[in-house]
Amino acid sequence: MKQGRWLACLRAALLVTLAMLAQTVSAQETTPLPCLIVYGHARNSGDAAENEAWDRVNQTFNAQVTQRLRAGGQRALPLLFKAGVTDVADAVATLVDAAERQGCQRVVDTAVFADGDGKTLIVRLRVHPVLGRAGPRALAAAAPRIGEAVYSSQRDLELNQRTLERVNLAALAEQMVAAYLSEP
Repeated sequence: MKQGRWLACLRAALLVTLAMLAQTVSAQETTPLPCLIVYGHARNSGDAAENEAWDRVNQTFNAQVTQRLRAGGQRALPLLFKAGVTDVADAVATLVDAAERQGCQRVVDTAVFADGDGKTLIVRLRVHPVLGRAGPRALAAAAPRIGEAVYSSQRDLELNQRTLERVNLAALAEQMVAAYLSEP
């Protein structure tokens, strides 16, 4: 008889444990991951062929950053603008609208470009908050906007043919995203 009671108690404990585990798994499945818009852009050089080349480089880096963020458990949504997009106000409005629609609280800004002198290749990752949806009532009613960078990482490389042939955007994306995700 004692063994029967023991088995009944064990079954009851097992059922309670399984029910609690099911609730935990269900809660985890319904809790959405924080959303990040991975915004990429190329600088307009004025030359169509050059712009196409910069677009390809920026698309590659943006895709690598997005992939690394997803691998790190983030819900990362890419949004890429080509070098031909010159209406900054419209681009920012599109970016803010996308963040608002998706419920994203941060924008990860990716860019690969040449400095003004054309001597340095800059690979940059910045993270900005989306402001205006949370906080005091005065801010909550305001239109959302992109805030100042809360995280920034940049690699400056000598801009020459050898660098362009050897730059490993996947490795740079991995390093830069790992550093960002390790931030407190």
